[in-house]
Amino acid sequence: MPNIWTHLIFGQEVLRRIGRTDLLKPETTNVFNLGCQGPDFLFYHNFLPWQTDTRANVMGELIHHKHCGPFLVEMVLQMRGRQLHDPTVIYVLGFLTHHVLDRNMHPYIHYKSGYKKWNHQRYEVILDTIMAEKFLGLATWNTPVWKQFYIGDDFPEGVVDMFRKAAIKFFPEQANRMQDGDWSQAYRDMVRTQQIFHDPYGIKRLITFGKIEPMVYKRKNPPRDYLNENHAEWHHPAIPEETSNSSVWDLWEQALADGETVLRAAVEFLELSLQGTETSGENLLVEKIGNLSYDTGKPCGSHLELRYADPIV
Repeated sequence: MPNIWTHLIFGQEVLRRIGRTDLLKPETTNVFNLGCQGPDFLFYHNFLPWQTDTRANVMGELIHHKHCGPFLVEMVLQMRGRQLHDPTVIYVLGFLTHHVLDRNMHPYIHYKSGYKKWNHQRYEVILDTIMAEKFLGLATWNTPVWKQFYIGDDFPEGVVDMFRKAAIKFFPEQANRMQDGDWSQAYRDMVRTQQIFHDPYGIKRLITFGKIEPMVYKRKNPPRDYLNENHAEWHHPAIPEETSNSSVWDLWEQALADGETVLRAAVEFLELSLQGTETSGENLLVEKIGNLSYDTGKPCGSHLELRYADPIV
């Protein structure tokens, strides 16, 4: 997955392109930014080494790999009748952009980061640094990213209920292992983790014996072609015969076009739902969201295995 800065920058750009930056009010921008992190917050649950309960982590894996599209559609359907400026709706719109960016960019990221432990995180931290500098003009190493998605102690009203209902529908066995409080606790753990990872002076890396190093934003990174701006050939990490020379910028524009289509369909459906005529927009919503894997960009259920790589980190 692209990391936190990249996802929120992407989500906000999609809103700009569909002419809905009115949804980014001061009181809801961080809600949208949190939505842009998609299901990744679940991977932070019980992040401390002595916390061994992985039920939320497993739920995150399921959302990433099974029923990808239908789960997202269900989230939108549960927003029927809510105004677009409702914080819960804004969260869901951000969540949709997460999936769109992942399905377009993840194959390249997997191929260029490889499967050695923590290299995926290393690459994404570098990508975040490049994106934040280009689009926001800020340095990630001394800017605490958690402040961009912090919304207090809990999700907006309705978010946890939405997750619970969608999880029960698609992942009933794992949903029964989850407690309602796990969803919000995972978000709080994400905030705490990013507070720990903010280490502009390297002190935390010293006292943790370097264990947090892969997740910490750096002042400088080795000068390499991380974005494939030279358009070298690369292979799909699960389908080696499928090749591309697309750069990250090419994939970014591809994802933005995809995101425009998906968010327009979602907004149209929600606006129709306020008139009680959303049925006419539901088919379009299902079509545009599709059912593609976050990891491979290919249909969910293809059982593709990520195996091939040419790591740059």
